[in-house]
Amino acid sequence: MLKSMEDSSLQHLAAKVPSWAGHSLELPSSLNFQQCSGESAARYKASIVPEGSRVADLTGGLGVDSWAFSLRASAVWYNEREVVLLGAVKRNFADLGVSGVVFNGYDISLSDSAWLDSLRSFAPDVIYLDPARRDAAGRKVFLLEDCSPDVVALMPLLLEVASLVIVKVSPMADLTMLQRRLAGWLSELHVVGADGECKELLCICRAASLKSSVRVVLAEDGFVLGGIRPESAERSETQAEALLFVPSAAMVKSGLGAGIGMMGYDEELAHFGKYYEVIDNLPFASSQLKELRKCWPQAEITAKGVRLSSEELRTKMKIKPGGPIHIFACVLNGDRRMLVCRRFVKL
Repeated sequence: MLKSMEDSSLQHLAAKVPSWAGHSLELPSSLNFQQCSGESAARYKASIVPEGSRVADLTGGLGVDSWAFSLRASAVWYNEREVVLLGAVKRNFADLGVSGVVFNGYDISLSDSAWLDSLRSFAPDVIYLDPARRDAAGRKVFLLEDCSPDVVALMPLLLEVASLVIVKVSPMADLTMLQRRLAGWLSELHVVGADGECKELLCICRAASLKSSVRVVLAEDGFVLGGIRPESAERSETQAEALLFVPSAAMVKSGLGAGIGMMGYDEELAHFGKYYEVIDNLPFASSQLKELRKCWPQAEITAKGVRLSSEELRTKMKIKPGGPIHIFACVLNGDRRMLVCRRFVKL
């Protein structure tokens, strides 16, 4: 089997999609594996698709999402406009033993109806797409209307064909903006995290979804938390033996639950962040920075909301990284504080 990229790129792909390890696969460009979904994220997307449904992937890419859909769906309509990549995915799927996939090479746009005729003939229950977030000149774009294909313009057509449309967007996208752009269709927003990072945002769209509040689902490392984003999150700062809770990036993005702050231990929240035992709680002041360096010459440093980055604060404090101590510079009850902490693990 032809390997179009060097072995190191294929090793990176195997790490990203462990189930593909050991297969001799074609990878036309390193960009293909950089842009593709990781296995855990792809399997999560497949898990929200009804079992036995027919799924259309309009922006197939390297095929990781289509592969995951094929493990659950009765049939998959895979589409990739790049001819070389399309051919590679066909051969890769044959090597992986993937069946039930219809391959297509359409350019998805309003100006060409051939793809829509084919899609209607396939009669999918679910449509998935991951619009390209760069323009023809390679510049990043941020509005949904500027992505390719234009999902906002296509949505009415897509929801005529399928009852459920899943759109993957940048993990940096603003959730409020997504609710405005997809108003009338958006029913759920899924924030997908792994290893403390926000990996993907999924917009779950249905015809005539006129809910005033969009349900937000946070999925991270196998755990799921769902609810409505509150306008403001209240949290207890006075509980006995309170701990510092530091939410994961995905939880911060979702808006579910509280931000960094003092609270009692919550078993469910522990899956979406870290708890720390507070050893010392000091005001954020230059005099305290010097004293902290004397007491803790080695510690991890994190700055949140204090007009200094973590690295800038470390440089100012002259504290070496490492060790069990973690110093947080943050805002609690409107007051800037320095918290000396140790990771809390419930026995």
